[in-house]
Amino acid sequence: MTFFFTLSILFINQSLLIAQRNETKLTADKIGITFSTFGENNVFRSDELDGAASYNSDYFFTIGINYLHPLNKWLEAETGIEYSKHNIIIEPNLPPDMDNSSRKANFSLLNVPVTLRANFLKYFFVNGGLIVDIDASTNSPIDNQTGIGVLIGLSAKYDFKSRVSVFVNPYTKIHSLIPLSDTKYHQRIWEDGIRVGITYDLKMK
Repeated sequence: MTFFFTLSILFINQSLLIAQRNETKLTADKIGITFSTFGENNVFRSDELDGAASYNSDYFFTIGINYLHPLNKWLEAETGIEYSKHNIIIEPNLPPDMDNSSRKANFSLLNVPVTLRANFLKYFFVNGGLIVDIDASTNSPIDNQTGIGVLIGLSAKYDFKSRVSVFVNPYTKIHSLIPLSDTKYHQRIWEDGIRVGITYDLKMK
């Protein structure tokens, strides 16, 4: 995923130039469904605490509904709502005479993306922007994730003549980059995954 993240940054500037020559006409809004998984969900702090438990990635999934609005021939605004379930493994850091057995835990998030898609070379787009995180957990093992996060991704897509489009979107998210809770040494979620989706063009016949 480190290679992907670096590649995405390099493509952003290039895509903004190439996309202006893209002949794809975005004439209507689109609505779609998405599913994300196949990645890692790591818990981290900007300053790690000595003696604190460690958190290892287990697995996660995200399902969502997305809405796309064309701003011009190559740029689209995207929003929607997503529900994600994260599973992690907690490794306690306790004295030797205490139980240091690892345990599994989970938490849930609601996400509202506020992002842009820059289309280029007909079959690709770069997407990025902000995500509004709402912690939907009732008993979370980590700090409350309600706040503002960021997203960046690079995608391949295919548009069918039937007004249906499909895409595969490797991405990186950082949840609660700007948390709403006032917690010292706040924990955040770094998520790398692959989002797949299908959209339908709402243009009138």
